[in-house]
Amino acid sequence: MKAMVLALTSLSLLSGCVVYANVSDDGDFWSDSELQHETRKLSLDMTDIEEMKADTGAGSLEIIGEAGRTRIDVVAEVYYRDADDIQLSLEKTGGNAVLTADFASNSYRGDNPYINLTARVPAALSIDLNDGSGSIVLRDVMGDLAIEDGTGSITIENGGNVEIDDGSGSITVRNLRGNLNIEDGSGSIDIQQVNGKVTIIDGSGSIEVRDVGDLNIIESGSGSLRIEGVGSSLLN
Repeated sequence: MKAMVLALTSLSLLSGCVVYANVSDDGDFWSDSELQHETRKLSLDMTDIEEMKADTGAGSLEIIGEAGRTRIDVVAEVYYRDADDIQLSLEKTGGNAVLTADFASNSYRGDNPYINLTARVPAALSIDLNDGSGSIVLRDVMGDLAIEDGTGSITIENGGNVEIDDGSGSITVRNLRGNLNIEDGSGSIDIQQVNGKVTIIDGSGSIEVRDVGDLNIIESGSGSLRIEGVGSSLLN
């Protein structure tokens, strides 16, 4: 790595140009990247709040539910070109907490900006999420979940009632107390241990369902299907 950077630097000096070499937090080398990075923290008291509405663009999202928590705390790792384009806020609107994480402009050549989010919320909080792209992970959130996602994997562990409308990317669900409704464009679906009813409309990709109360696959498109330990099932 050092030899590569030195070689690029020597070349730039000889040719009279400047080569920008950035290194990410995990040590990866980014060639010709213009992204800058900063960490921002957001916090909101939960008084009189019943639901969180989240509108997020590109980047990963992890939401962790914690019993006894009385605040929403968010850590945002922002990778950006122009600080004026950053749209990042957590505010109370009526009875809702509203989280926004996006950019005013995404029309860049090369690396596009993105925001990686980690949020800690009360376990009983209901969440309405609209996400553009990037992985989504929700753990121990027992309130109702409604997820509309463009692209990227979705993982849910320990929850209540869940609705997912997904464009593409794998979906993994484990340990729900309530019902699960999935409408998926493409990508594998892996479901285990849902106490209630599971309803699936799928375009393409493998489906695996194990240990659920009831199962209704309205449409399965293309891809393999494996079912085990289902109370009753209706396959169309």
